[in-house]
This record gives sequence, C-alpha cells and structure tokens, in this order.
Amino acid sequence: MSLPLVLIAVAILFVFIALVEAAVSRLALPQSIMLAGLGILTGTFALFGSEGGTFAPLAILFRDLPLSAETLTLLLLPPLLFDAAFRIDARRMLDDAAPIFLLAVVAVCVSTFAIGFALAPLGMQPLVICLLLGAIVSTTDPLAVLSIFRDVGAPARLVRIVEGESLWNDAAAIALFTILLTAASTGAGSFQEGLVVFFVSGVGGLVVGAAMGFGASSVIALTRHHPAALTSVTVALAYLSYIVCESLLGISGAMAVVAAGLVTAGRAQSGRGPAAWRHVSGIWDQLAFWSNSLVFVFSAFMVPTLLSRFDSSVGIAVVVLVIAAFGARALVLWGFLPILQKAALAQHIGHRAKTLLWWGGLRGALTLVLALSVKEHASISPSAQEFVAVLATAFTLFTILVNGLTLRPLTRLLGLHRLSPFDRSLGVGARALATNTARNMLTETATRYGIAAEVTNAALTAYDESAHVDGAVPVSARARLDLALVVLAQAERSMLTRHGENAVISPRIAELLNRETQRIREAARASGRVGYNQSALRVVRFPFSFRMALLAQRWFGVRGPLSSALAERFERLLVRRIVLNELPEFCDERIAPVLGVRVASVCRRILTQRARVVKAALDALALQYPHYAAAIEQRFLERIALQEEERQYRMLREEGLIGAEISSQLNEEIAAANRRFAGALRLDLSVDKRALVASQPLFATLPDETLLDIARVLRTRFVVPGERIITRGERGDTVFFIASGAVEVDTGTARIPLGRGTCVGELAAFTGAPRTAHVTMLGFGELLVLQGRAFRTLIDKNETLRRQIEAIAAERRKTSRENAETAPPAGGEDTRETAPPPAAFG
Repeated sequence: MSLPLVLIAVAILFVFIALVEAAVSRLALPQSIMLAGLGILTGTFALFGSEGGTFAPLAILFRDLPLSAETLTLLLLPPLLFDAAFRIDARRMLDDAAPIFLLAVVAVCVSTFAIGFALAPLGMQPLVICLLLGAIVSTTDPLAVLSIFRDVGAPARLVRIVEGESLWNDAAAIALFTILLTAASTGAGSFQEGLVVFFVSGVGGLVVGAAMGFGASSVIALTRHHPAALTSVTVALAYLSYIVCESLLGISGAMAVVAAGLVTAGRAQSGRGPAAWRHVSGIWDQLAFWSNSLVFVFSAFMVPTLLSRFDSSVGIAVVVLVIAAFGARALVLWGFLPILQKAALAQHIGHRAKTLLWWGGLRGALTLVLALSVKEHASISPSAQEFVAVLATAFTLFTILVNGLTLRPLTRLLGLHRLSPFDRSLGVGARALATNTARNMLTETATRYGIAAEVTNAALTAYDESAHVDGAVPVSARARLDLALVVLAQAERSMLTRHGENAVISPRIAELLNRETQRIREAARASGRVGYNQSALRVVRFPFSFRMALLAQRWFGVRGPLSSALAERFERLLVRRIVLNELPEFCDERIAPVLGVRVASVCRRILTQRARVVKAALDALALQYPHYAAAIEQRFLERIALQEEERQYRMLREEGLIGAEISSQLNEEIAAANRRFAGALRLDLSVDKRALVASQPLFATLPDETLLDIARVLRTRFVVPGERIITRGERGDTVFFIASGAVEVDTGTARIPLGRGTCVGELAAFTGAPRTAHVTMLGFGELLVLQGRAFRTLIDKNETLRRQIEAIAAERRKTSRENAETAPPAGGEDTRETAPPPAAFG
C-alpha cells in the first residue's frame, strides 16, 4: 500500500477519534471503552466490508494497512511511556514508594506466575507460553482508571498510587515479556537465568535512561526559554532512550524511557522556564492522546478476527485467566501489603481503597499490542500465537466492559467519592473566594458603566443563592486556618515561580525553593498549623549536602563544595526573605475577605515569625561574609531592573512606539547584560593562616619565623550556628582560636560570650584536666585548630607564649569565679540577656 493511502486511512481514523473524544463527555463512558468500540467496529468493517459494495475500497484500505505490532510499538510506545513519566512528580510518588513498587513490580511477577501455573494444567499450551500470556495481561491501562477516579473524586492518594503503578507496571511487564518471549522462541534458559536477565535488563534500563536524562539536561538548560526547541529535545529523548537500550544494548527500553521521563519531569517541575514547560506539556498531551488512541484502535482491529475463533475450551481458559489474575492482585493487596505496613515501610491503606485498587486493574492498548506482537514471531507455533492473542484479547475486553463500566458505581458504593472534611472546607473556602471576588467585580463593573441598581441587584441574586448551596457546611476556625495556610503556601510557590520565570533567581535556586514550598504545602494539608511550622523551619536548617560539604572541608581541606553550599544558602535565604515580605499583603487582600480578619492576622503572625528566623539565619551569614552579601543583593536588584527594562521595551514594541530594528537592538543589549548572570557568584573561603595568626593578640609579639611555624600546624575549621565545639567534662587537648565569629562559653553557672581574637580550650590543653565548660558557636565562623601535641611543643619552645597563656588562664579563672558569685540562686530567675537559640546543626 502506498504512503498516501496509509496517510488517508490514518487521517480518517483521526476524525473518528475526535468524534469519540467528543462523545466520551456526553455519554460519561471511559475513553478506553469508546476507543475499543471504534476499533472493533473498524475491524469488523474491514473484515466483512471488503467483500463488495460501495465502501469496499475503504474497507480494503483499513484491512491492508502495513502496520505491524513491531511498528506500532516502536512508533507509539515511547511517547506513551514518556508522557506517563513526565506527568508524575517523582518526589510525591516517593511517599507511597512501597505500595507502588508492590503493585507495579511484585504484582506483575505474582500475576504472571499465578496465571501461568493456573493455565498450564489445562494442557492447552506449555508452561512458558502460559507465563508469556501472564506477563502480557499484567499491564494496566492508566488512562481509563485515572479518568474514572478523577471524575468521581477518588482520594488523591489513590490517584497517585495508580499513576505510579501504571508507570512502573508497564515497564516491568514489558521487560518480563521480552525475557519470556525469548525463552519461548529459543526454548533455552533456566528460571534462574531468566530472573537474572530480568533484573539486569530492568536495572540496566533504569540506569541508562536516567543517565541519558541527566545528559540531556545540558541541552534542556540551553533551550528552556525556547518552547519549540525544548519540545524537540524531549521527543528525541523519548525515542533515543528506547531505541538505544532496546536495539543496541539489549536491555529494557521501557525502563529507560520511564527513567528519562522522570528526570525530565523533575526538570519541568523545578520552576525552570515555566512558560516554556507549559508549552511542552501541552504538546505532550496531544502526542499521548494520539499515541494511546491509535494504539487502541489499531490493536482492536484484530478483535473480530480473534474472537471468531472463540470456543468452549477458550471460554474455560478465559474464566481461569480472570480468576487467577484477580486472585493474584488480591493476594498482593491483602497478603503482601499488610506485611509492609506492619514493617512501617508503607502507609495504611483501608480495605475500601484496596477494593477499588483491586477492581481498577483495567487492561488496554499495550496488552493488545504485546499480544499481537507474538503473532509475528515465526519461531512460536501458530497454536501458541492464537492461544495468546485470543485469551489476551478476551481478557482485555472483559476488564474494559465489566470492570470499566462498574468502576464508577463501585467507587460511589464504597463511599470513596466523598471528600474529606478538610477537602470540603477547602472547597467551601474556594467557592467563597471565587464568589466574593466575582460579586465585587460585578458591583464595580455596574458602577463603572452606569447600570441601574435593580439590574445589578438581580444579577447579584445568583451569588447570594450560591452561598447556600448544598454541602456548604460551617467551617471551624481551626479548619479555616489550616485552609489559609495551604492557600498561603500555594501563593508562596506562585511568587517563587514568577521570580523564576522572570529570571530574577537562578534556575537551581528556583528548583530548590519550589521543592521546599511544595513540602510546606503538603505538610499544611496533612497536619495544619503544626505541619506548616515544622516544615517551614526545615528551610533554615542545614541539609545533608551542606553537612557533607562541611565534612569534606574539615577532613580533606576541600573548600569548593562548602563554598557552593554557602553561596546557595545565601541566595535561598535572600529570596525566601523577599517572598515572605510580599505575603502579608496577600493575607490582607485574599485571605481576610474570605476566611476572616482573625485568620489573616494569625497568618501574618506566622509569616512574621518565619521572616524573623530567616532574617536571623541570613544575618549570621552576612556578618561572616559582608562583601558577598552585598554582591548577591546587588545582583538581585540588577536582575529585577533588567526584567523591568525588558518588559518596558516589549510594551513599547507592542504599542508601536518603537520599530522592529530598535526593538531588536535593545533586546540584544538586554541579552548581553543578562549574560553577566550566567554563572553563580563565587564565595571565596580561602584563608591566609599567617595573617590570621598574626592578628591574634596571643601571637602578636611572636617573630615571623614562629608565626610561619604556627601557621603550618594550624588547621582552619568552618563552623555553623549552634555547633558545639567543646563539651564540658570531656578530655581534650585541642585549642581553638576564634578567627571570626563568636562563641558562648557555658560554665554551668554563667554564660560568657567570646569573640574574634580569643581562644578556648587552652586550659585543658595546658593542664590536661577535663573540660570545664560547654563552648557553642553563636553564628558562622572560622576557627584555627591547634592540636595538643603541636600546642605543647609550641609552648615548650617559646617562653613568652607560655607566660601569655598562663596570664589568660588566670584571667579566665578569675572571671569564672566572679560570674559564679553573681549568679542567681537556685530556683531564681535569671534576667540576664542572652542570644536567641540558633538553628540546631545535626
């Protein structure tokens, strides 16, 4: 068949698919049912309509389409898998990683073997063919299930689990299918060998796919502001990852596409060029719709032909297949999942939710494509090909027609369509916000255009009635506050996204801040005010990467990672402080009119507390590195100014006040100015040890040769607020010289602040006695660390230094005695001012 005829057939199918999509919303049926019906009707028409009549040429056109299962798989499977991965937030999926893995990977294996060993005793085909069929029918159709779940308002967590299951289920089933198909074709390979190949193929696909995804990140970074180019990169990534792994490396291409899609999704959800990613998302919506629809319709073409061979023995096999498949899924949900829950590896899932997950395992286009692909392997006997194709087709139709049509009633019967009290409050608040805004807009518009009062009042009647619709239950003050905090977190994320889209902040910082704010929002949804505050406090704490960079500096003297971590912390805290200063206005304008002035006032207090903590953390850094703080604030201001300048040029161009030539020249100037911000500001942590030693009063009178000797044995140590460098009662011989920053010495009876130019720990090092005080950092600082052996050697060689240390020791003892004498009595109130407790490290 010529290419123009193939294109005509595909174009006709596109028209039919468009009509089906329009009919789905009218008939309230799952899309998969309608597409399967279209495919079956088209296949029936191609089978019987080609015998003669007016439409015989069209029937022959559809009957002879040169599209094999291999072609369909290569053309349409990569975009299907990539789009599924692209839609999922991997970070949220991690919250339910255990049940997702259980349903997606373990359930595939359990279902495959349950079906295989259930069908084998019937004697229709060998065990390996029965296992092959089991792998084929273990793939689920996420679109049908998710569309029903969302239509009836199923819990968000169930939707997330089904999304994750469908994503990894398809990849795992395809990997297992490939191995079993090879075994069935060659008749070689033991069970152990197959198991090894399965894991090697799957893990290898994941690793290679993730590597290709990260490798494509550099290209994505270059194209993130160009939607068309960005779309091209993602499409190329989907096909390259599949073909490279499947055809060149011999590992799972499906797993590779999923891994590459998840990496790309992380890039898209990080706030990097949101406008461009929205364009990409829209394109992938269309690609996924075409791919899924065409796969389903083309696969369903063969249904009439396959079902024409249906007989009583096939009927018995179908019954066994259905019982084994659903029995295996029940075993996983009610047998394996409780074990994970008892081991605290998975969150609790109720029996009603399990029932919906059990019945929601619809099969779809991928099952039919895999079944048809078996028919193209000449090494598999015709009877085995027919056995697999007929049973897979029958089982797919059973799940679509029986499960698909009953899933919505079952959801309502189980009561899972009802919203939680919090979500009901969220809905009431959203309705109040929207209707209040619309009411004000209506009144302002009527006043502006001079519309009569009676007409305005009549129009307002609809909004007065909307305040009393069914389900608008009273909302408690606590629920309104929890709702306000969720809205506040979302507003914070929107502001961060806007700053990221306007290139006011770097892409890396936009990604981190959006991720943190998403956690704050989820914590507010789960635990209200307590969860919001706890999650917000984590923002100023030191992450694991910072700790690793700190250890690298202390153990190996490597300053690069620590410098980058501190620079990143600078920018994160600066942007967070700016956004927190913008949010109080949002409380007054959006939260107060809807949820009440009192709730808005509480939100403002919470924001003030957060801003105070962030400012304290930022000030601690700025005191240590004032020049860097000034430079990064200047860069932030310059970025904002350039964005406003660019916006003004764009407005002038749209209004026709400047021509294309002037606009192009001005844009080039803006682009050149923006290139100054291509790289991050470098925070220099290098220390001139000799200069620092010479600046210490203790060493000020020593000759240069001695200063150089001391500098050689000193180690520079970076310290963070709240870090304890000396613990009372321990034995130690290390001396710490405070090069920058301040410490607090807690003797048990008094707290003594010490700053730059002083040393701590010299008494224990000098006398060998236990430490007499806790010493804690009050802010960021640099310490010069002198080990005990080097300290004693230094004292033995220099009598002047010995006398100075003895004098310091005597002064320290005197101060301690004086503080002890003036300390308040036991049980009394200590009214002395102390520094606020810093953020804890570790």
